[in-house]
Parts: sequence; C-alpha cells; structure tokens
Amino acid sequence: MPILDVVDAEAGGDVGRVVVAGFDPPPGRSVADQARYLRDEADGLRRALIAAPYGEPSQSINLVVPALTPEADVGLIITGTMGYPGFSGSNAMCTVAALIDRGIIDPADGVLRLETPAGITPVDVHVAGAALSVSYPAPVAYAEPGQRIAEVPGWGRVAYTLAYSGTCYVVVDSADVGLRPTAAAVPEIRRLFDALLDTIGPEVRLDHPDLGVLAELRLGLLADSTVAVDPTTPETPCPVAVYMAGGVICEGPTGTGTSALLAWLAGLGRIGPGTRLLTTAPSGNSFTGEYTDDTMVGPYPAARTRVTGRPRLLGRTTIDLRTDG
Repeated sequence: MPILDVVDAEAGGDVGRVVVAGFDPPPGRSVADQARYLRDEADGLRRALIAAPYGEPSQSINLVVPALTPEADVGLIITGTMGYPGFSGSNAMCTVAALIDRGIIDPADGVLRLETPAGITPVDVHVAGAALSVSYPAPVAYAEPGQRIAEVPGWGRVAYTLAYSGTCYVVVDSADVGLRPTAAAVPEIRRLFDALLDTIGPEVRLDHPDLGVLAELRLGLLADSTVAVDPTTPETPCPVAVYMAGGVICEGPTGTGTSALLAWLAGLGRIGPGTRLLTTAPSGNSFTGEYTDDTMVGPYPAARTRVTGRPRLLGRTTIDLRTDG
C-alpha cells in the first residue's frame, strides 16, 4: 500500500478526504470504469481509509485521477461507507477546495469540468477574499412514481420512495413515520434507516432507465413532503436528514440529498421550476438547492437542479499505508 498525499476539506458540515497523490490510477477507459474496478477488484484502499487508525465511517474519500474524457479537466472517484456513488456534491466541493490548495487548478478560471462516474459536471468556482463558493448543475434527478411499502420490525408498515440524483436514495416522508429531521431525533432516525435498509436488503434496487439496475441501496433521506414554498423569501428553509449505511447521520444535507429532495417534491407536485430551498441538516449545516427545469429520464418526469455550497480547507496530511501490505 502507498504513502498518500491527503487534503481534508469540509462542505455543508461533512468532511471529504481528498487524495491528490500517492496512488496509481486504477485501470479503465473512463472514470466510471475505474470506480467499478475498485469496487469489484480492489476495495482495500476504501476499507482502510474509512476505519481506524486512518479514518472513520463518516468521512468520504475522494481519489483525484487524470481525466479520461477530453472534455474534462480532472477525474474524481468518490467512495466511503456508501460504496462508490456516481456523484456527490459535497465531495465535489471538497475536491475543488483541495485542488485549489495544491495549486492543481486556478480558481481564476471560474469553471472546473469534473469527470465522475456519473459523467462530466461543470463546477462554477467563485472566490471572494478567503471565501470560496462552489455551484454545479447536478446530475438529472428523478423519483419513482408512487411508494413502496416495507414491514419494518419496530416500525410497522413504512412507505418509501426510491430516488436517483447521481446516487440512489431511500426517501421517507417524516410525516408518515412521525419523526422530524431534528438534532434531538438523530438516534431515532438512525434506528429507522438501520431497520429499513436491513429489511429492504440487497434485493431491492433502483432500475434506472438509462443506467440499468444500480448498486445496493445505502443512503436514506428523511424529509417533509408538506414543505410550503414562501414566495417572500429567496430560499425556503427545508430540514432534512441524510443517512449512510453503517449508522451515519450526515452533518450536512449533502448535494445529492438536496437534488433527490427537489426531485421527490417535484414528483409530488409540491414545487415547480424556479424553487430554491435552503436544505438544512439536524446539525444546522445547509446547502442551497434550486429546481431549474423539467426534463425526463426514460418514462419518468425528472428535474434539473443546481446546488451551491461553501467548502473550506481543514488541513493537510500524509497517510502511510505501507505497513498494511
């Protein structure tokens, strides 16, 4: 195992560890191929970095690789307890902060084209003094029409919806389970999604019209379907809680969680294009999500969204994995 050059950053409250050097890019003709190779053939680096003594399950890992598509500037493989998602907004933001810190990109360029397993995302970068703002058009998001039902021990019948926003979410309406996404409710939220994902098991997966059957469900989103958009404010507050398999409740609303929320609410007819939400995690950390336009994913109504956040640098470190063989 290698010696890794790592930059730690934070976006929306969640820590992303960005590995900028020290490992060989995996084989593959695209970043998507490389992520699949790591998932299926070489998962040791992920497992090492999300466990003691090198890390913890709440931290995501971002592997910076050369772009393999001519239209992209940099490649990014995202991983962690959630597996190898196609995209992650907070991790894309953390990676931008790390690349600026290492001088790999110049913020004056204004736009960074990231190649992730979900495709190429043009990330808008704005610097004002020491403050960094990052905004990006998210992968097209949609929610399955209707609800699925699971008989969950300790909870009874739980209705849920599968949504895609660059990765897959199990979305639960807080009103249906009598559980609000607040700090005081975090232990119960964790208990709910632990039990729900265990009940669903690996058999239930999202069948994406373009991408096919996707990976095992490992992310949950608790949100309120009755959110009322306030036309007098530029951003309507919307509390959410994001769960990652392994009992992690994210410190932030996450970028993909924000996009999944917008698609879910759009599918319910609660919001329309032009809606801006301030998604806020139980910790109080927030992102801004905008529903920019309607589109389709196969036969399903879908949403184009944009997410904005303010990543910041936390520190730099070297991780020596050589003694792990």
